[in-house]
Amino acid sequence: MKFPFAAVLLCAAVAAQSPTRPLRDDPHAAGAIAATMGFACVDARGDELLAVGRRWRATFDDAAVTFLPCVGKHAPRSCPVTFVFEAARRGDRVLPVTPARRRTTDRHVTFDRGNVVEDYEARPAGLEQTFTFPARPPGDGDLVVALRIRTDLQHERRPDGTLAWRAPGIGGVTMGSVTGIDALGRRAAGTLRGIGDRVELVLPDDFVDHAAFPLVLDPLIGPSFEALPGYDSDFPDVAWDRYTDTWCIVWTQYTGGGGSGVVGSVFSGSTLALQYAFAINQQGDEDSIRVGTIGGLGVFVLAWCNWTSANAITISGMVLDPGQAQASWPFAIAGPGPVDTPAISSEATAFDDDLLVIWDDAQYGICGSTITVGQGLQATVDPMVAIGGGTTATEPAISKNGGNPGVHVVTWVDRPPGLNGWVRAQVVDHDLNLLGAGTWLQNAPEDAAQPAIDGDGFLFLCAWSEQEQLNTTATDIRGRTLTVGPTGVTSRGPFLDLAAYPGEVDHAPDIAVLGDKFALAYQAVPPNAPFTDDVFALVLERNGAPCGAEFRLDLNGRGQYVHEHAPRLFSRRDGDDTDTGDDGLLVFADQDLATADSDIGVQVIEAMGPGGAVTDLGGGCGPGGLATVSGPCALGNADFMLELFGAANLAIPFAAIGFPGSLQSCGACSLLRPLLFEFAANSGGQATFDLPLPGTPTLIGLTFECQWVTFGVNYVGCPTAPGIAISNRLSATIDY
Repeated sequence: MKFPFAAVLLCAAVAAQSPTRPLRDDPHAAGAIAATMGFACVDARGDELLAVGRRWRATFDDAAVTFLPCVGKHAPRSCPVTFVFEAARRGDRVLPVTPARRRTTDRHVTFDRGNVVEDYEARPAGLEQTFTFPARPPGDGDLVVALRIRTDLQHERRPDGTLAWRAPGIGGVTMGSVTGIDALGRRAAGTLRGIGDRVELVLPDDFVDHAAFPLVLDPLIGPSFEALPGYDSDFPDVAWDRYTDTWCIVWTQYTGGGGSGVVGSVFSGSTLALQYAFAINQQGDEDSIRVGTIGGLGVFVLAWCNWTSANAITISGMVLDPGQAQASWPFAIAGPGPVDTPAISSEATAFDDDLLVIWDDAQYGICGSTITVGQGLQATVDPMVAIGGGTTATEPAISKNGGNPGVHVVTWVDRPPGLNGWVRAQVVDHDLNLLGAGTWLQNAPEDAAQPAIDGDGFLFLCAWSEQEQLNTTATDIRGRTLTVGPTGVTSRGPFLDLAAYPGEVDHAPDIAVLGDKFALAYQAVPPNAPFTDDVFALVLERNGAPCGAEFRLDLNGRGQYVHEHAPRLFSRRDGDDTDTGDDGLLVFADQDLATADSDIGVQVIEAMGPGGAVTDLGGGCGPGGLATVSGPCALGNADFMLELFGAANLAIPFAAIGFPGSLQSCGACSLLRPLLFEFAANSGGQATFDLPLPGTPTLIGLTFECQWVTFGVNYVGCPTAPGIAISNRLSATIDY
C-alpha cells in the first residue's frame, strides 16, 4: 500500500516525540517595531491648521497656538494650553512688529512678524518653538519674548527651571529650557519667567551684545503625563499599495475628555522606513479609523467616524495618493445620524477604480456604499445599499480581498436586545450588488462577537470570538471556511477551534489572505489579569488547520509595554490579487503600564519562512545522478519537491524517503532504508517527486533523508545490485 509522505511524517513525529505542552505555554516571541517613534507632521487641509506628534496635537491661528497633549481615552478631561505672542523687547524697549505672514510646510508653521520670526517645528516629542531675530534689536538689556497663556491648568515651576501646566493625576503641558543660538553656532542658556498668565523667555544682555545675527531663541513645548491607563494611541489599521510599494498605517489619538483624532503614516514596503506622516483635519472628534487600497489606481482610501455631537455621527472618508503625498479633503460617506463602526474592503484587481465601505446603521442595519475615485483624487459616493440585519445588526466586517473580478463577503453579528449574538454573512460583488441570500455562519447557543473575514473571491475564512460552553466568562476564537459563487454562499466548512484555551478571554480576531494560506491575529488575556493582554499570530492552511505554532507579538526592549491589543492584518495579496508573495503586515496597540502611553507595534509576517537546513551527505555513484530539493524545507511548503539531474536517459527512477539510521553500503555507495519508495517519470535524465510538507507544529525540527534509486542502468558494474545506481543522499530538517 502506498502512503502519502505527510502521513509518514506525522506517524514518525508522533512515535519519536513525547507529548508536548500546549502552544500557549511556550510561544515563539516576535519583536515588533514601533510605528509612532518618528511621527510628526503639519496638515493645512481641512477646517484648521493642525500639527500632530506622537503624543500631542496643536492648532494655530494668526496669533496663537493651542497645544493639546494626548492624555488618553480614559482621562476625564483634556488639558489644552494656548500660547499667544504678545511682544518682543530689548530691556524696556518694545520691538515693532508687522502683522504676521504665515507659511507652512509638512513639518513647520512660521509666523513672520518682521523684526521677529516665530516658528514651530512638529517633532515627535513636541513643538520646537523658536523666535529668530534677523538683526540686533536696538537698546540695552535682556532680550525678552512675552507670551500670554490661556488655560485652566495649574501653573508649576519645576526644579530645573522649566514650567508646566498640569491637571493633577492626568497630565498637562511643559515648556522646556530656553537656549540662545547665534549665527556662528554659539549657545547661551536663557531663563523662563512665569508671571501670572504670562511667560517670558529671556536671553541675557551680554550674549545678545556679542552674538552674531540672526539669533535664535529656542524652547520646546511638550506633553506631560501621569501614570494613568491612557491608551493615547490605539486601534490601528493597515493597507498596502502595490504601485508605490508602501504601507499606510493609521490609528486614533485620544486627547482626554472624550476628544480624539485620527492620524497616519506612510512607510516603505521593503524597509518599513517612515516616509511621511499625515493627520485628518476636520471639526469634530474622529475615531474608528479604517484604511483600504484600490490596486488599479495606487491610492489608499480611509474611512472613520466623525463625532460632532452626542447624536450626530458621520462616516467620513479621504483619498490618499502615497506616491505624491497628496490627499483629498475629507468627504461624507453616510450620516449624520445613528451610524457607527465603518469597515472597508480593498480592490486588488488591476482595472477597477472603486472599493466598498460598510457601516452599522441603527435603523437600517448593515449598510454600505461604493466609493469611486476619479481625477484629482475626487471621490464619488454611490447611494447607500442596505445589506441586512435590521436594528439587531452590529459589529460589521468585510473581506479585504475579493479576488478577480471581485467578490466580497460581509459579516456581522445579529444580536437581539438581551440575547446572545450570532454571526451572519452576505456575499456581494465589487459594486455592492447582493449575490444570493444571507446565511448563518454561527447560530449556536453560545454568544458570538467580533467577526472578521478575508478570502480570495472563492474561498473565505471567517473567525469570531465565542463564549466557552463551560465558562461563560471566557471566550475562544472559532471560525469556519466558506466558498461563494454567483448565487452567494455555496458551501460552509466545519466549525474550527482556531484558538481555544480554557478560561482565557481570546477575542478581537482579524483574518488576512497570506499567499495560498490565511493568517489569524487575535488578542488574549488570562483570567483576573486585566491590562496584560498578548497579541498572537497564527498561519492557517486553506482548510483552517494550523500551519506551525502561534507567535506572540511584543515591542521588545520597550520598557513596560505589556498590554498588546487591537491587532489588524493586511497582506500584499490583499492589495494585489496577482501577487504570489505570502507576506503581510500586522499592526497592534501596545501600552506601557508604567508611563501610561500606548504605542503602535508593527510586525512583518510570512506564511512560510526560510526553512531548515538541507545537507548533501554524498554516498552515491556517478551514474545515479544528482539529488537536490526545490524550495525551502519549511513548515507548510506545499511545493517542496525532490529533484534528480544527470541520470541515464533510459533509467527508471524511484524516490526513496526515510529517516536517519542504518544504511546499506556497497563500496563507496550508501543506500538509506526507505519508508517511502515511489516511481517518478524520467525525462531526459531528470525527474521530480512532490513532497508537500504538512503545517503540523510538532514537525518542527524533524529530520528526514531522501535519495534517488535508478534501475536499468546497463553500465553499472555493482556486484551487489547489477543495473542499479543510486544518487547522493540528502538530509533535510523541517523548520519555519
